[in-house]
Amino acid sequence: MGEASRPPQPDTPDHIPGGFPNTSATPSEEDVHKMCEEGGANLVRFLMGKALTTCEPQYESVHNWSYKDIAHLPQAEQKLWRLACQEELNVLRKCKVFELVDRPQDQKVIENQWVFDVKSDGCKKARLVAKGFSQVEGLDFDQVFSPVVHFETVRLMLALATLENWYITGLDIRGTYLYGKLDEEIYMEQPEGFAVPGKEHKVLHLWRALYGLKQASLAWWHTLNESLKELRFECLKSEAGIFFYKKKGTNIVIGIIYVDDTLFCSPNKAVVDAIKAQFMCKWECRDLGEPNEFL
Repeated sequence: MGEASRPPQPDTPDHIPGGFPNTSATPSEEDVHKMCEEGGANLVRFLMGKALTTCEPQYESVHNWSYKDIAHLPQAEQKLWRLACQEELNVLRKCKVFELVDRPQDQKVIENQWVFDVKSDGCKKARLVAKGFSQVEGLDFDQVFSPVVHFETVRLMLALATLENWYITGLDIRGTYLYGKLDEEIYMEQPEGFAVPGKEHKVLHLWRALYGLKQASLAWWHTLNESLKELRFECLKSEAGIFFYKKKGTNIVIGIIYVDDTLFCSPNKAVVDAIKAQFMCKWECRDLGEPNEFL
């Protein structure tokens, strides 16, 4: 049947010209079967309508919020978001990421911003991010490239470990970039809404990498590499992110690390657990146990 001979669809909430069908009205099984047989625009609109996000409207654009947007929320919500910001600052202080100093006269001071998120469990998360785009190459940073393991290599290693029935366990390193030590002298403004009273004119001298800095990932890589050397791991020369541990009289252990996601594989569970415990003493980690997914 040609397009011109089709009867016009009624202008109802379930059939809005040029729009998605009303997904709140559940079609009958017969209607769905008919749409699947006929195909066309109605089926596409129905499927796309069902695929629309089901997030609560108030959190759909949370990633685009600025700190000023928090002030427009109800008092109870404001308190929760400010608490999330304070928790982030407590972590930064614990890791000794910065110290409060007088504003330098001959140094550029970069800015920062708050980035907000709502986790799947409803937990509110705030992160202080440096505005790395304001950094000057050659002054605030030099090299920025950080090697990472290829996905194909990860799949290959996991396939081999599974075929050999090796024990696999995972870790998630918390606050990864905060462990990276900076070689450059970098100053940053105090975070919006949390300037120290009476010391608003002072700035933060960064000692460790902060999310958003151009060199953050590279600084973390150098720190991680040195740490694994202390645990007697050797990095595979042809593939960054794959580390081998081989001690006389013990089975081999393979470490797979992609930024903050870590897996250890070996035929000997006791050896893996011992190395895993040493690794967790160096970094604050979340134990994932035997993983169901990676990356």
